[in-house]
Amino acid sequence: MRKFAIMVGFLSLSVFASLSAQTAVPVVDGSVTAGEYARSYDKSGMTFALSVSSDGKTLYAALEAPTTGWVSIGLGSLKMDGAYMVIASDNAGKTTISEETGKGHGHRANATKILISSIVRESNGKTVLEIALPANAYVSGGNLQAIIAYGKKDAINSMHAAFASLDASVR
Repeated sequence: MRKFAIMVGFLSLSVFASLSAQTAVPVVDGSVTAGEYARSYDKSGMTFALSVSSDGKTLYAALEAPTTGWVSIGLGSLKMDGAYMVIASDNAGKTTISEETGKGHGHRANATKILISSIVRESNGKTVLEIALPANAYVSGGNLQAIIAYGKKDAINSMHAAFASLDASVR
């Protein structure tokens, strides 16, 4: 009987630890670790990861791309035109993170800044952008329209080398 009680206690602790790990808030630190985000998508050689805070108020997103140039996450659209975009680069430790709006096949800087936190970090030929922002403008019914891209240069107005769009679940 005692062995059974110990086994049930161990299993309960294992299930609790598993659920706790899945509901942890991502850390916006420039590196994406296994299990840090609730959802992960691989598109065009890039990895895009998403989570929403337990209260539904904060959206966490990360993009890892095989580049030493800029990376970008666009939200609220499946194309550049009208998308809210965060474009970032890390040029030997000099970082640029810009909130922009897609206009046609280009973009312009936003007057209003909404990022709660953000970081871009380049390492070993890859660049990672992590952001946190209010979820209410972009998450609807547990889904999110997004575009992701990267370029080969650090200049955020240079042409992309790869891009993708996705209708993503954040649940």
